[in-house]
Amino acid sequence: MSTQATVGATEVRTETIETAKEMARIFRKKDIPLYMHSAPGIGKSDVMRQLAAEDKSGFIDIRVGTMLPEDLTGIPVPDLERRVAVWLRATFWPEEKRDGKTGIIAFDELSDASRQLQSCIYRVILDRQIGDYHLPKGWWPVAAGNRREDRAAAQSVSTALANRFAHIHIRADAECWCNWANLNDIDPMLIGFMKFRPNLIHSMEGADLLAFPSPRSWARASKVFDASPDMRFKLVAANVGEGAAAEVETYFKAVELPDFDDIVRDPMRTMIPDEPASRYALSAMLAKYANRDNFAQIYKYIMRDDFGADFGTVVVLDAAKREASLCETPTFIQWAKKNKTLRI
Repeated sequence: MSTQATVGATEVRTETIETAKEMARIFRKKDIPLYMHSAPGIGKSDVMRQLAAEDKSGFIDIRVGTMLPEDLTGIPVPDLERRVAVWLRATFWPEEKRDGKTGIIAFDELSDASRQLQSCIYRVILDRQIGDYHLPKGWWPVAAGNRREDRAAAQSVSTALANRFAHIHIRADAECWCNWANLNDIDPMLIGFMKFRPNLIHSMEGADLLAFPSPRSWARASKVFDASPDMRFKLVAANVGEGAAAEVETYFKAVELPDFDDIVRDPMRTMIPDEPASRYALSAMLAKYANRDNFAQIYKYIMRDDFGADFGTVVVLDAAKREASLCETPTFIQWAKKNKTLRI
């Protein structure tokens, strides 16, 4: 889904990480160089890696902001016999025999690069060549960078370089992050929290710009959600800041969950919490731990009127996304027949 946002003094169209990835697939197929812009921690670098992994193609990550111009152009050395200078190039440039016929070469942190470094990349993007080196035909150049307004050491990209790319501006989106988290072993309590407080998916407001909530820092914080309550706040705050960590602690105190084993053993009589915060956490937990053996019992539980149809739908869809084999069960087929109008 696209929306408008102000970047600097300009209104630009922004995309979620999911729609940006869909657009990137098309640009790659059409061999159009792409530049992805966003605030820090949104997931730009992951998109590039995921695209390469999906196609089982090569991937080379070049952190431009850490380089010198000669790292890109190569170093001239004399060929005394021919009385000319030849260029020794870096080993990171893709070679078809070593790296494969197709792949993605990612110029990450491009907005951190000096103008001199940016100038070195001009011909790579437009002509797929630097010096006497030619990028293999099946290799696609893509770039990513942070925005200057996010105080991330970013500089302006020259118009000469910018005009060589298609551009996508990406915003943080809680729903997209929850979809990713459901597939990537993120604590279900955090998934429930993010569905309950989606506005906290990303924020750079406040004085502390070292630890702030972002899709990347929430994924790290998830690893300490199982810590003891007296330590959890400090551990979470070290990743996402004290304000967001305080919201997490409030959420933990408000949540009341039934035992998962009780739900599977007696789905018709196990209690269903009333508070929305608890329902979000419970839905995430059920989707996380549903499998072919217990799905029928979970289905009985979520089909009770007290559970809520919307929450029940979330459980079924998230569970099926995580474990595709659930779609083959009689329980899922029964649910799908009742919900033919839903996009699965």
